[in-house]
This record gives sequence, C-alpha cells and structure tokens, in this order.
Amino acid sequence: MRLNPFLSAMMLVYTVAAAMPVGAWAQCCSPGNPIGGRSSLGALPRGEGKITATYSHSRSDAYYQGSTVVDPNFVEGGFFHHISLSGAYAVSDRVTVESEVTYFASKVQDYVDGALPASRRGSGLGDWSATINVNLLRDHRTRWELTSGIGLKYPLGTYRQERDGALLPLDVQPTTGAVDFRHSLFLYKGFLETGFRLFAVNHVDVKTANPDGYRYGNLLSTSVFGSFHVGLRWDAALQVRSEIRARDQRQSGPVPVTGSTKLFLSPQLSHAVSQALVVTTLVDIPIYQYYRGAQLGSTIGFSIGLIRRFGLGTLDTDDRPPIFR
Repeated sequence: MRLNPFLSAMMLVYTVAAAMPVGAWAQCCSPGNPIGGRSSLGALPRGEGKITATYSHSRSDAYYQGSTVVDPNFVEGGFFHHISLSGAYAVSDRVTVESEVTYFASKVQDYVDGALPASRRGSGLGDWSATINVNLLRDHRTRWELTSGIGLKYPLGTYRQERDGALLPLDVQPTTGAVDFRHSLFLYKGFLETGFRLFAVNHVDVKTANPDGYRYGNLLSTSVFGSFHVGLRWDAALQVRSEIRARDQRQSGPVPVTGSTKLFLSPQLSHAVSQALVVTTLVDIPIYQYYRGAQLGSTIGFSIGLIRRFGLGTLDTDDRPPIFR
C-alpha cells in the first residue's frame, strides 16, 4: 500500500518517543495526578460531538526509592478525588475541537504518626484545557487512521491555597499555576475479520514556570490499546501505558526528589446503554515504578466515565468502539 512507508515512519516516532527522557510532575508526597485533556481520541465525523464526565480516584501508601519500597519519611500516604468535564465537536471531517475543565473534590496528604497536622487537604478548580485534533489519514477500506492534536492547559484554580492560615504543600494544591502546551498523536488500525482493534496514543505535555518560578517538568505518556467486542453493546480494552516524568526546576536548578518512570496495565470496559449514551470504567494497575529519590508511589486507581454523544449521523460507518469515537 502506498501509505505504508508513512505509517511505518509514524510507528518509529512512537518507538523513539517511548524512550525519550523528558520532564515530570512533582510526586514527592502525593498519589500523582490524572492526565487531563484525554477524553477525545482521534477526530470525530463532521457534525458529531460528545460530552464526557469522568470521576477518578487514586491512593498511595508506599514509598519508593528507585524501584525499591522504603520506610516513609514524613508522609504516610495520600489520595485524590478528581472530576473532569469535557466537550468535543467535529467542525469538519478533519478537525475536532475539545475543551475540558477539571476539579479536585479533595487532594490529601496523610502524615506519619506524631506529626502535626495529621493531614493536609487541598480542593477546588484545577485547569481548563483546549485542544484541536486534526485528522491526517483516514482510510475506510484498510481501517487506518492517524490524528494529531495540539493544545494548551491554563490554570483556573489557585496554586497558593491556604488552610488554617498556612500555605498548603505543592503536592495538594489543585493546580500548578502554570500553562502547559500539549501535543498528541493517535494511531488506529481495525481488523474487521476478527473484530479486533489496535490503538496507539502518544501525549507530550511541555510545562512552563508558574509565577513563583517553579516549573513542573514535561510529561511523556505512551499507550497501546487492544480492543474487542465481548457481547451486545459491550466492549473491552486492555491498555499498556508508560509515563515518563523527569525532574522539576526551580530558578536555582533541578529539584532532586522529583521524576519517575512508570508502567501501567489498565483493563477497560465500556457499555453502550444506547447509541448516544456510553458508560466506561478503567482500572490502573502499576506493574513497574522507578523514582528519583524517595517518593510516594502509585497503587491501584480507577476511573468511571459517562459519555453523551450527539449528531450521530455516521455512527454505523465507524467500527471503533464507542469509547474511542
């Protein structure tokens, strides 16, 4: 096929990106943060749109240094309850625009016995993001699709939240206070004979310094999904995802105890209640973690989402499962 060299080149980009040493979110003492701006994968057909509401929860209760569990220093554990609301709309067959707002119902650090206070809790609006996804290739005969996205994230909430007259730690603030620039690549291949679908998604977040001069590092996330029908209106997917997060930066230089490399296995199940309404669940299982310095590691997390789709004029021509449309 004439497009094979191009597709091969894009797969090479994914392979190289997965090995890139890029920057990271500070994770000294919190259970991490959901990766926002991810509700729309690929480009929708013209005139179609969707609204997605997602709840995510994650808890951490073990310290790691490198890939080894060590005794906690001063933080015993942490957790968050995170909510996001996003909308996506296809202004043409090639261009889909998306916007997302995030909110932390709570973001908590629990300290070791004897520490005062016993815990610190942040909450509030997080960030607003906007993305433009441009379809570069869509071949209905061979079921190949390639879409590139570019966008930015802007802080809505405060990064200097206080409780009881004291400034909360960075790790429980609802936002970083800085602007992020984002790029994504979405690659899809469908196999109609077997009903199997394969997806590759690559995201890069380039972060800037907040007004205090603190710059959270860049993030590279690379995912590979396999998806198949498991029953009437049911789809299952298995995701393998890597997250590479390098050190943060102050004006004086790199922050030593920041940065990590993680690998997750994430089973996902979606159910189409109707053509226009989809419920999806996902479990994040860390299978490898490596941290620079002693940091609070990840444990099992989960997400549940509700997707309301509209303008479904070309629904029957799209063989992707609902969560990927």
